[in-house]
Amino acid sequence: MKISGFTLMEILLVVVIIGIMSVMGVNLINSQSIERQILNEAAMLEAQVNFICDQSILENRAHGIEWTENDQWVLKHQSGDWSLVETTKSSFTMDRMILLNGLEQILLPDPEELPHVICQTDGSFNPFEVKWPVFKGQKVESFYSLKSETPYQLTGAWVEK
Repeated sequence: MKISGFTLMEILLVVVIIGIMSVMGVNLINSQSIERQILNEAAMLEAQVNFICDQSILENRAHGIEWTENDQWVLKHQSGDWSLVETTKSSFTMDRMILLNGLEQILLPDPEELPHVICQTDGSFNPFEVKWPVFKGQKVESFYSLKSETPYQLTGAWVEK
């Protein structure tokens, strides 16, 4: 009489192999490259700008985004002044440069009078650019640039130095 089935050793071997593969998969997911992290931050910023501009259209009121050293401020324009809608820790976790009309902006500890990015009631926004540099040693090797190509369109691209 022959009994069919798996032995305990065969089952344990399969469990160990599945465990090893799971650990390797988790490590691969968590060890994303710097380029992938930059693309994720750029996508989040693009979504935030689009959301703020949609809010401007829906509320028929200009909205803006202001960055300080550590925070991101969402503001709305009412009665001739900018008022705070929300403040959050900046979503930027990496080095970045914010440029308005080609000039790099120095991020201060407190917000300024005007936001960096202003979304008008028609959904358009002012010209701006955010650059995330990729360093090789002490030198900038390349950077990712997210900028407003038109008053209604953001584009992102890698730029080699």
